[in-house]
Amino acid sequence: MRGLTIKRLGRAAAVLAGAVVLSGCISLLPETQPRTLYRLASAEIHADAMPRRAAIPVSLERIDAPRALATDKIALERNGAIAYMAGAGWAAPAPVLFQSVLEDAFFSEAPQLSAVRAEDGVSARYRLDAELRRFEAVYDQGENAAPLVRVTVRARLIDRGERTMAARRVITREVRASAHRQSAIVDAFSRASHDAARELAGWTGREVCAIEPEARACR
Repeated sequence: MRGLTIKRLGRAAAVLAGAVVLSGCISLLPETQPRTLYRLASAEIHADAMPRRAAIPVSLERIDAPRALATDKIALERNGAIAYMAGAGWAAPAPVLFQSVLEDAFFSEAPQLSAVRAEDGVSARYRLDAELRRFEAVYDQGENAAPLVRVTVRARLIDRGERTMAARRVITREVRASAHRQSAIVDAFSRASHDAARELAGWTGREVCAIEPEARACR
């Protein structure tokens, strides 16, 4: 009987020892190192940069992006392959940050329009669909040189009244970072994004007014 008890105790000890070894495989530390989070610089909006009276509402749909770009990681391109910046990231997914920049651009570049979101509940004849096709820092001059930030947006203007695609456009803006540093690269992302957003907003305003030249906001 005593021998049986010793055997049971031995098995229990072995089980406990195994549990200790297994528990040692589980780390309580975070799997990744802390990252510095960045936003795209906000555009300066002047007090007089507001939609005109009777501005034409345009619905801005949620911006799409390929899976590699629909993330809060800062994308880098080396030899045609996408990687991500170590130790840094975006404060929100890249399409969300770009959409905020685009909404700001409508104030300065298309005052004849009033940019609205679907959740605003505003009836809008026009809808702007946009996809962020490129949003990366391209190392085209070597690993240690300042990269070229490229932002490409593919856009479609939908006329809901006529149930047609009124116009479409592909916009690309490139800005060379001033140095091979995180902050300089992020600054280049901001400048390229603002350039692309301003062009997209201005183009949308011109296309809508070409359809409705007699609209009060277009005069």
